[in-house]
Amino acid sequence: MSKETTTVKILGSSYKIACPPEESEEVKKAAVFLDNKLTEVKEGSGLDEKRAAIITALNISNEYLKNLSNGTRDEAMNEDLENLTEEIQKQLKTLAF
Repeated sequence: MSKETTTVKILGSSYKIACPPEESEEVKKAAVFLDNKLTEVKEGSGLDEKRAAIITALNISNEYLKNLSNGTRDEAMNEDLENLTEEIQKQLKTLAF
């Protein structure tokens, strides 16, 4: 898998990121997202860049973990619905005879 260098700008500083060519656009979008979140935290709190970065990373991690938890819950709910559907189908078959 070949890598290319993608340059992104976060809080006014440029960073060169090595990534596969097909991921370059996603890396740029992630950098814009991160830059916006960092700027929001930094301006809203008056924290220095290091502390703003830590708070931002914590906020993003928290959202990520909540989304993972929701996905697990959705999977469990889908499985329950499938089981219920199967049970209803079995019951309908017994009524048809």
